[in-house]
Amino acid sequence: MAHPVKEKDPTLKRRAGQVGVEANKKIRNKRFEIRFTPEEWVALQQRAIDAGASSTAIYARSVLLPAHTQADQETKEEHKLRVQLLASLGKIGSNINQIARSLNRMKMWNDTTKGMFQELTKIQEGVSTISQLFKEKK
Repeated sequence: MAHPVKEKDPTLKRRAGQVGVEANKKIRNKRFEIRFTPEEWVALQQRAIDAGASSTAIYARSVLLPAHTQADQETKEEHKLRVQLLASLGKIGSNINQIARSLNRMKMWNDTTKGMFQELTKIQEGVSTISQLFKEKK
């Protein structure tokens, strides 16, 4: 059975490959260049930092195109929090798997161990759902 060949959308990025964190998936192939004095450049960078933007380019884009960037931008703090949350969820999932493995190794099953196993399964599904939602936000 032959698998259909997936057509790649030429307007979409294949991978992120950009500095900063944003949800933009489209290729940006138009360039806009501005020259700054050293003082202006420092001031612009400081404004980007003050605004919590993860890069000067993302900050400049948010100022020039405010309606288009609200959904695309994630501040450094939000990105750091999301990464920490995903790491914590991964650790929780690992611990749940260890507990479930121990329950499975028990020779004697009773209503208590069955109930514990069912609850652990529900928790694991919840952790997986939350992790997937946060990964999609990238």
